[in-house]
Amino acid sequence: MRVLVYSAQMESIGGIESHVVEFCLHLSKAGHRITLMSSRFALNANATHLLREAGVELLVNGRRWSSGSPWRKWLWTVLSLLRVAHRPFDVVYTNGQGRNVAVVLGWFKGRARRVHHHHTSCDQADIATWPRAYARAMKRADAVVVCAEFIRGRMQAAIDRADVSVVYCFSPQLIPGATSPTQPDTRVVFGYFGRLIPEKGIDWILRLSEEPRLAHIAWRIWGAESAYRASDFQSYDRVEYRGPFSTPEGHRSAVAELQCFCLFSTHPEGLPLSLLEIMSAGKPWIATSQGGVPELSHDPDACLLVSLDDYAAVVAACLAMSERIIAGRIDAARQIAFYRSRFSAAALLPAWMNLLQGAA
Repeated sequence: MRVLVYSAQMESIGGIESHVVEFCLHLSKAGHRITLMSSRFALNANATHLLREAGVELLVNGRRWSSGSPWRKWLWTVLSLLRVAHRPFDVVYTNGQGRNVAVVLGWFKGRARRVHHHHTSCDQADIATWPRAYARAMKRADAVVVCAEFIRGRMQAAIDRADVSVVYCFSPQLIPGATSPTQPDTRVVFGYFGRLIPEKGIDWILRLSEEPRLAHIAWRIWGAESAYRASDFQSYDRVEYRGPFSTPEGHRSAVAELQCFCLFSTHPEGLPLSLLEIMSAGKPWIATSQGGVPELSHDPDACLLVSLDDYAAVVAACLAMSERIIAGRIDAARQIAFYRSRFSAAALLPAWMNLLQGAA
């Protein structure tokens, strides 16, 4: 099967990027011919190498000038589509949202099966950002897929079609590692890795690091400087900024250090891959109930949902989780088993293949 994968933009690292890379790698390994097209491509060197090594063809816009404005990205997309106009594809899979996604879906109408993947929460704030062409393209695509059951009903109402599918995103399965009991005289390690933007709750981590009742918790943060710089963390004694990682080894090292992952997200989420990654290694998490996050909360000891409207409750959740970690009450095997049964590549690949091929 010849598959064109279009991702509107690929940053250095992130949940969308992780899924797209894993998607391409798994399909390529299964014997399919994959071309990855991206109108803005800044993927890290390690992931780019893995794609090339797997035989994935890259048709990507890594130039600052041509990806520096919406109309330049649109022009690059049209010119790239002209480059592949003579080539037959069996399936076109688009990921992301916006006008360029609509252009790609429209280009291949009648020439390939067109599958679009929308990966954010589809609430009113999300829908308000959609160009008309994007909503129209989703309604006309051969298949639309979202990443959580929670989102399916919203999407079906938003685009007035009843056949929206749910297939979870691919995530790299990390080396499982049980959460080790912590001695009472040492700090428990909570933290976060991902995009350093306010919407991910970074300010909440900083605030909680100064909470006297949580003095036994050390906080570690990984991510490339963006809205936050390294200097923003220096005045917080219990926060350690570790910088970015872009290799599987760096990723595994970060997860190995963390005893609890915190995602105090304030913006619409789909199904955060960072939580899947943490669960694949048997680690617990605390997160806000955004998008499809509640679908991951299978274990009341290891998966805590909080509301940022109640500061005292957030503090109480952190205290409760740290006490469970210290007491050795986190069931790592249960976390890993849940991940493998629903979110591992072995569980997801058949569903993705059925969707791409149009199988019932």
